[in-house]
Amino acid sequence: MKKFNNEELIKGIFEIDCVKEVLEYNQIKENLSNCEPFEQLNQKYILLQKRYADSFQKLNKDIESKIYRREYSKGGATLHRGFYSPSSSDLVVGNCSRGRLLKKPPKDNSYDYEYLFDEQDNLICVQKYSDEFDGVFSVIAIELLIYEQDKVLSLEFDSIQNRGPTFMSECQYENGKLMKYESVLCELYYGGKSCTEINVETFEYADDLLKSFCWYRYSPVIQLLDQYKYTFGRDEEGYLSTYTVEQLGGYEPETNLNEKPETYKVRAKRK
Repeated sequence: MKKFNNEELIKGIFEIDCVKEVLEYNQIKENLSNCEPFEQLNQKYILLQKRYADSFQKLNKDIESKIYRREYSKGGATLHRGFYSPSSSDLVVGNCSRGRLLKKPPKDNSYDYEYLFDEQDNLICVQKYSDEFDGVFSVIAIELLIYEQDKVLSLEFDSIQNRGPTFMSECQYENGKLMKYESVLCELYYGGKSCTEINVETFEYADDLLKSFCWYRYSPVIQLLDQYKYTFGRDEEGYLSTYTVEQLGGYEPETNLNEKPETYKVRAKRK
């Protein structure tokens, strides 16, 4: 049997024409300029990963003393924080559900998330449960939230290894409206030198309702930036019903597709 060679596989992928085109585009001045704000975010989260590397025990103890009530949800495992995710990606991405809140505390292992709130009804901790590792239903990740004026920083720790943040996010608000949501896969936890992937969503409102959001996805290692804008339409009852997609920048392969924006159906019922 031929021995699998991972280096040869990666080298072969990079030699594919479309991949070579993307990598070449990533090095041009226009792309490097577009990536600069996201590279600054990369450096920001590298520092935050180092700052909170050994902070779990202290932060967790402080938050435990503030717990006032709890909620539980089922499903939503594909979305950060499940039911209470700040992301709007479930509106436009298939098979990306928030799950559902349970009406009363479950008596058995029939939930995926436990949400902890303080007396001001701020979400301060999220515990994710599973039995996928050793067949025992238990906490597999703990997310701690830190509030500071109009920003909420969250740090997710692997409860098994307990070495440092594996995922981080920051929500920025204006007058109670979510304006920007940053989420980061932390590579330092795995021995890397930066972040694995950075996602940023920015939101635009009309009459206090979501009008559109821009979604930026940045891969620091190869300086790859995807940029899209999703603009929504509503039905007669005011629910989000349709959306169009516009590519704001980045690599665009040559295609024969009609450049007129297509209209798609929103994938979740929400106002």
